[in-house]
Amino acid sequence: MDSPLPLYNQTHFTRQDLIDAIATKLDPVELTTVLGAYEMASSVHEYQRRNDSTPYFWHLSRVARIVIDELHYLNADVISAALLHDVLEDSDIITAEVLKYNFSAYISYIVEVLTKNIRLLGMQREQEDSDYVERLRFSSIDCKIIKFAERLDNYRCLEFGVKRNPFGYIEATERDYYPIAREEQNEMLDRIVEEMDRIKRKLFS
Repeated sequence: MDSPLPLYNQTHFTRQDLIDAIATKLDPVELTTVLGAYEMASSVHEYQRRNDSTPYFWHLSRVARIVIDELHYLNADVISAALLHDVLEDSDIITAEVLKYNFSAYISYIVEVLTKNIRLLGMQREQEDSDYVERLRFSSIDCKIIKFAERLDNYRCLEFGVKRNPFGYIEATERDYYPIAREEQNEMLDRIVEEMDRIKRKLFS
């Protein structure tokens, strides 16, 4: 008898999964870049857990999987940045200069755009959130694609308690991020929004 499929939040993109997905579609230098990003992100987030008790890195690996398998966006910089997009927030060692040196200025730029000072509280946190959304609005389409892929993965994990206030998370997504997708009129962003709307209907039903 077949084993039951694991719950979504219990899945992740292994290193071998990643290789199988992109090895024949990227050149050797690009493949090395992506695998380097996978290793760095895995190391930085090694001891982190999400609110659902799963390893934080699983979330990052799934964001990369969304970019590759669902959006079919086989861009080495974007896949690498998807894996690395939280390393500046969660490491006291990794800096933008380290990312530039090990990867590229563009990958570092994407990660910087997607980095938020999560240690702020109160009014400072509200201002940081506002600045973050504004920065994203004027960033490259690649930054937006990663952000929406990350948001989609979180939507898929809401039923498992990954966010303390799932309905507040949905409300903030629709208020702050949906307008960015509408402005872009980008097929990939539109597909993600459509999927997030489907998940919302399921949660509210």
